[in-house]
Amino acid sequence: MSQNTGTLVAGAIRPNDSTDIIATAWATEIKGGLHYADDITGRNSILISRREWGMMCYVRDVDLTYQLKYNYNSTTLTDNLNWSIFSGSGSGGSGEWLDSVKSIENAQPSSPTLGDRYILGTSPTGGVWSGLNAGDVVEWAGISWAVAPNPITDGTSVRVDNEDNAIYRYQGIYPAGTWEKDKENQIRYIDASTTNAGASYSSTSNPSFDGYDRESIFIVKFDGVNAFGTSSLDVNGLGYVEIKRAKGNSLSTLDAYDITTNYHYLLTYDGTYFLLEKPSNDVSSFNVQYYVPSTDFIIVPQNTQYWVYGDLEIDGGTIENYGHVVITNGNLNYGTYGGTFSNYNSLTLNTFAEIDGLGLANYIPRWRSSYMLSSTSSLYDDGESVTLAGTTFSINSNIVIPNGATSGAVLTSDSNGVANWSNTRYTATQSFLAGVTQSFTHNLNTPAIIFNFWDEDTGELITPGFGTSIIKQNNNTLLVCSFDSYPNGRVVIMS
Repeated sequence: MSQNTGTLVAGAIRPNDSTDIIATAWATEIKGGLHYADDITGRNSILISRREWGMMCYVRDVDLTYQLKYNYNSTTLTDNLNWSIFSGSGSGGSGEWLDSVKSIENAQPSSPTLGDRYILGTSPTGGVWSGLNAGDVVEWAGISWAVAPNPITDGTSVRVDNEDNAIYRYQGIYPAGTWEKDKENQIRYIDASTTNAGASYSSTSNPSFDGYDRESIFIVKFDGVNAFGTSSLDVNGLGYVEIKRAKGNSLSTLDAYDITTNYHYLLTYDGTYFLLEKPSNDVSSFNVQYYVPSTDFIIVPQNTQYWVYGDLEIDGGTIENYGHVVITNGNLNYGTYGGTFSNYNSLTLNTFAEIDGLGLANYIPRWRSSYMLSSTSSLYDDGESVTLAGTTFSINSNIVIPNGATSGAVLTSDSNGVANWSNTRYTATQSFLAGVTQSFTHNLNTPAIIFNFWDEDTGELITPGFGTSIIKQNNNTLLVCSFDSYPNGRVVIMS
């Protein structure tokens, strides 16, 4: 019975050995197939007579398997740049995705490590790189650089290891296209804690990242207020960065209590500072409220005015005023649950005039109180005439009428209610005896005259025909006879 169970080949692979039970092909001696080498130098020393496209070689000291790929770098079988790391489905990734690269560089590294991969920048320089295209993906093969074999097409993607959460996508037709960055995980949620009343905060973000960048947004929940204004934030031990906020057209240091525990804040990094975006219903945005419940903690920042018309009621909540609180036509009140108003700057209570409703055309308002105007009144002014609707009209002092009548004239009314000026002459107060006729001379010189007789002691008008007899003798003389005695009587003559 034969010792060998396989087919023995006596010459081409190895001389026949009667101790072998099957035919043996040594990896260091066959053509093609799988070879073995102790190091890269041994791999590169494989004779051309043993090489064929697609063959494999395992290199012990780097623990990698390489494939000799046609046109990976050239079509020359002895070109060792055609050796490519074998990943199981073809080295370098697929047409849609390439294996990751360390970074994007312009300058060729001086001491690369086997397998290092890079994307060439816009101006590659040094050694082999200076002759390659911008945007090429290259790999250090141990003794030289090789361009990745997979074609770069429009839409090919690759991850760049030294940039957090960054994937680059090739846009355009190779080699005229460019690598454009697609961002991942740009928005990070973090909890920030403080041990010094908000002078500084610290936080941890997962997944970790290597440095602050302008393309990330942090959603931050702070565990304490910034009681003293200026504040800074450290994330993942990358260093404390001061927090600023926009005020009008300027970037300003935080005011006390710009940070509270009631909100989630947005923070971005501008290369120097963290920029704080406060919620839109923040009081500094002038969303002033007149009722402050227990759920509200309102900060009035410096240089800010908080103006309430009517009563300001605090019912369990808190207002800390570092600016100027103004209450117009009202008071500061506390509701059922009390509350706190801490005034660190200015509080003003003032009174403004107001009207109690919509007025009517041409009516003149009147004051109902020290600050309240009525919408109408008894005075009506249509531009042509002024009408007084009240039943009485009182004057507590003299009336001055520009361009008035002759001194001493009086205002009289006819039967139609039309008032006219009448010239007057007053006699001196004198004694009138009963039944005695007295003569009075006047200078009105007109037949249209009116005579009145007054008792100065009582202020009563003595009606002619009942208490006196008054007869006009002529245009300048008046005869008066009283029925009774009047120690102090006066005659009034009007034209």
